[in-house]
Amino acid sequence: MDRGEELIDITIRIGNTRNNDLIIVGKSYVFNVRRNTFVSELMDELSNNFTSNEEKEEIKKYVLFTNKIIRLYNTNTIMDTFKYPNAGNIDIIDMGEDIFYALLI
Repeated sequence: MDRGEELIDITIRIGNTRNNDLIIVGKSYVFNVRRNTFVSELMDELSNNFTSNEEKEEIKKYVLFTNKIIRLYNTNTIMDTFKYPNAGNIDIIDMGEDIFYALLI
């Protein structure tokens, strides 16, 4: 059974910044998205949480990483990051696979 259309809560935590007044380190953003959402779409959702053009431009420079610090690319889906893609949401949460880090590299 493919669970790609199933919704899951994903947390993105800001891991670092050049300017803590602009992008706050440690702040988390939670999104309820489909498992087959592309990383590029998730980054667009993250960008929508910022109001100023300066903030939006800065957050576009960030790259997403998994909890195990594996880099994600725009063509990856959230489901690609799960050890067991068809595992239940609680299992995904228990393994910490629902948490991503936005890092400026």
